Amino acid sequence: MSFTIIIAIFTRPSQFGGHKIYFYTMSKYEIPRRLSFIIQYLKDRETATKEELLQFLEEKDCQVSERTFERDLSKIRTDFGLEISYQKGTNSYYIDHENSMHVASFFRFIEFVTLADVFTDGLKDSRDIFGYVHFDDSNQLKGLDNLVVILRGIKEGRQLSFTHYNYYNDTHKAYTITPLIIKEYLNRWYVIGVPEGMDEIRSFGIDRMEQTKLTGLSKIKTKDFEDQLAQFDNIIGLNYSRKNQEEIVLKVNNNHLKYLESLPLHSSQQVVPDTEEGFSRVSYHLIPNYELDIQIFKMSLEVEVVAPQWYREHIKNAIEQIYKKYK
Repeated sequence: MSFTIIIAIFTRPSQFGGHKIYFYTMSKYEIPRRLSFIIQYLKDRETATKEELLQFLEEKDCQVSERTFERDLSKIRTDFGLEISYQKGTNSYYIDHENSMHVASFFRFIEFVTLADVFTDGLKDSRDIFGYVHFDDSNQLKGLDNLVVILRGIKEGRQLSFTHYNYYNDTHKAYTITPLIIKEYLNRWYVIGVPEGMDEIRSFGIDRMEQTKLTGLSKIKTKDFEDQLAQFDNIIGLNYSRKNQEEIVLKVNNNHLKYLESLPLHSSQQVVPDTEEGFSRVSYHLIPNYELDIQIFKMSLEVEVVAPQWYREHIKNAIEQIYKKYK
């Protein structure tokens, strides 16, 4: 059995003046493990000296010369857009987030590749691997074959036509869009694009797309929609809006705080102690939306919305409506 993974990673438009797309087709996992070790070590420790990195590589049976190590850093920069910078004061290396592509997306990509590598090796050794590795069967990976067509459309600047199924209305509707990016959320993939005749972006679940095909070249320019695309950095999930960012403050039980620190709800997450013992304040600078509501409901008794007042009332009213259903 063989696997092919196709991933596209998009830089932030505000940093690079346009969405630069990195396409990776992983047939035999073309990121050398040595490079992956260097990247992961710096991610985990934030900074490391050359000696520490070389020693770590030796422990992983990847011993290299200093010259080869420098070439590896250059390859990481040119092939993957990840800038590894040197700090003279501490004589150490670090991942330069400001001058790198979307770092979070890159590490998600590394996770895909590493898992595929592990499971491929496992299948070669024994077909019993699925006896002790359990996946979440709720995601059927339907529609992943659409990814190849969508990515071609983005790369070639072409329009994409398909029929899309709407869960809520139980209807099928034909669309022609200019695809701009793809986005993953909760183990599902979506294409974000501009429907023909519209001037706003829309999202479509690729698992609900049928009869997907490329058509002619698009006249739409990605740069004209950079402001809209940038809004995805300011939300959780997919419900994009033109509302302004706000500071959302939660009061969180310190036992649950450990989960939030290991898996932040949003990149803007900040934690400070609360005046009440056993609790902390967790703040987010984002646009409130439906997905944020759901995340708060999921945390249930562990959190309390502190500010802003209107959002506290919004959550309170929703809880009261839920309560009425169980009376």
